Amino acid sequence: MARSLGAKVNYFSIIGGDEAGQFATDALKKYDVESVLIEDKSRPTTLKQRFRASEKTLLRVSHLRHHNINNELADKLFDSLKNCINNADLLIFSDFNYGCLPQNLVDKIRQFCKKNNIRMVADSQSSSQIGNVARFQDMLLITPTEHEARLAVRDQGSSLIMLADSLYNQARAQHVFITLGAEGLLIHSPNSLSSLSTDQLPAFNSAPKDVSGGGDCLLIASSLALIAGATIWESAYLGSIAAACHVGRIGNLPLNKNEILQELLA
Repeated sequence: MARSLGAKVNYFSIIGGDEAGQFATDALKKYDVESVLIEDKSRPTTLKQRFRASEKTLLRVSHLRHHNINNELADKLFDSLKNCINNADLLIFSDFNYGCLPQNLVDKIRQFCKKNNIRMVADSQSSSQIGNVARFQDMLLITPTEHEARLAVRDQGSSLIMLADSLYNQARAQHVFITLGAEGLLIHSPNSLSSLSTDQLPAFNSAPKDVSGGGDCLLIASSLALIAGATIWESAYLGSIAAACHVGRIGNLPLNKNEILQELLA
């Protein structure tokens, strides 16, 4: 997604020695993404299948192992990342909680980025699996769903604003987006230069066709806008437009920047 929107991208992950891993390798080359995919003999490449009919997902099947990678593989990932990160404007943690990002690796990367003034953003998925977005400390932006935010701060009853503020403080994040599905997006940014610290945007697509990847699209588009100099409010708006475009299509395919421009000019 970041490459399709104009960024130069280096991608780091774990694969198995199988057909799905080769497919991932080939697909990244097709999208002109530089990648380091390290083979873990103890797991298959994570593969998610979606069975759809009449534009609705009827069944989801995932083939994976979610144990943490061992220290040797974690060191290989860190060393590979460290070798090319000095020229980076942004590091994105995209955490699906399948063991690729154990906490010791996250902390090493985070400390290295802070030392080298590289800004970081993060998303941590908790749907069929359990994650904790608050473990990604000192991020420029984190973008959990309401469910993921409540899991992170162990709070099932507080208002959205109190929830966002608790997560903001616990994760020491600069900005927090809480995605609300059909209810849109809550933006929480107490240190923004405007007098506003919290606001909400409605969902810009009231009839989505396929929500797969919508949250990832929001994270990427908003983060790139922030790095390019947009305010948090402008970034939230652009990210929401991008996500609305993305979920209006079938399939989790990269969004082209011209699609966003077309929507803005419509």
